[in-house]
Amino acid sequence: MLGRWVSDLEVGDVLGPIDYLATPFLVHEYAHAVEEGSERHLGMDGLTVPPTMVHTDKKALFDYACPDGAGPEARLHLVYDATYHKVIPAGRELTVRGEVTQRYEHKGRSHVILEIDVRDKQTGELYTSYRDTSLLSYRPSGAAAG
Repeated sequence: MLGRWVSDLEVGDVLGPIDYLATPFLVHEYAHAVEEGSERHLGMDGLTVPPTMVHTDKKALFDYACPDGAGPEARLHLVYDATYHKVIPAGRELTVRGEVTQRYEHKGRSHVILEIDVRDKQTGELYTSYRDTSLLSYRPSGAAAG
């Protein structure tokens, strides 16, 4: 655990690693939940992990590192950049690790940038690089709740 809330995160904080098995059932259920219609993610043979599943990896890292949730102000996901280096076949053991690389104020509101890597647990091969920017509070620092 790094902090009580996501809003406690500071530059240099490392989240994880978290290991999990991307089972065909997990892949299928995730794809179904996000209405991904491709047979690559819903079929019975040759399933691959949908690229957007990295969002659930981010959530798992936050839940692990900051068990009390977003913080006194709700966290808002603003933007992400993801690079998919290689397709992830279902059935792979994955390791997910994140690091807070920036924290800054813009218009009186706190933001945090998290860099996440998704790798093959056995070989260390990089599957996904993910850069997430989140707004930690909706109202400017010091503003009264309304």
